[in-house]
Amino acid sequence: WASFTSLLRAFQPDLVLMETKSPVVRQHWQMVDKIRSEVPKAKTVLMGDHITGNPAESMEQSKVDYLFTGGDWDFLGQNLVNHLTKGSELAQGIWYRNDDGTPADTGPYQNIGNLNDLPFIDRDLTNANLYFEKWKKRLPFMWTMAGRDCPYGKCTFCSWTVTYPKFRTQSPQRLVDEMEYLAKEWGAREIFDDTGALPTGNWLIRLRNLMIDRRLNEKIIFDCNFRFDYFTEKNVQLMKKAGFRKLILGIESASERTIDILDKKLKREQIIEGCKMASAAGLQPHLTLMVGYPWETREDA
Repeated sequence: WASFTSLLRAFQPDLVLMETKSPVVRQHWQMVDKIRSEVPKAKTVLMGDHITGNPAESMEQSKVDYLFTGGDWDFLGQNLVNHLTKGSELAQGIWYRNDDGTPADTGPYQNIGNLNDLPFIDRDLTNANLYFEKWKKRLPFMWTMAGRDCPYGKCTFCSWTVTYPKFRTQSPQRLVDEMEYLAKEWGAREIFDDTGALPTGNWLIRLRNLMIDRRLNEKIIFDCNFRFDYFTEKNVQLMKKAGFRKLILGIESASERTIDILDKKLKREQIIEGCKMASAAGLQPHLTLMVGYPWETREDA
């Protein structure tokens, strides 16, 4: 906190935006007050899946000025800055305070902004080299996020289905442009795209072809999140040719009953066959799962 407050005093920001999560939201309510004591003129914003799920709570429990619901914090942040500096109308999904301090909102969040219009992330500012230490294969390692968030978007355990009510992506060309930039300017040799699940179909075909055409498959290896129902023999062979390596695959459970409750639309046979198919093509399946769902017995787990 001492180093953070020294930055606040030196920079004197007009606006402070913080993502919060359920385990730390009470601490962040207190931090809003601390920020206000250090920089009295600063406006504060809280955002994240916890805020999206229950925005009224943070308005009642803290003195925060604004809340962003939904997940497009870059576009919502730009909209808020335009509102504060130019008087532009606030986008939907923003909570604010009336003159008397009572909370109000602009209505339910809706996707805004074209992802292809975003600038590339400032990798110096974000210390991009510090992340994913545990499963990097090559360095330098860089991160992208072409889509928000998952084309399926129905799993009942997932907060992103509310945070991003409609799936959308950058174009394959925009993602490949960023890969080229990272390879050229940062010497990137491995890139992980953290879209909830990389889409299949024509989008994936175009991505693979562009990676091969620009010979990125000779410079980098590419990792991504994927779904088992997108696997075909042709898909995995061409993904390997294009430079794909690790596929992060959410099985969530090996219990058929739990998978059904989660609305995962996945069968255990698909998991087994998909892993075999990916491994045979030279790809590396990386499985993620959870145990201890409220309805599960020890035997289920």
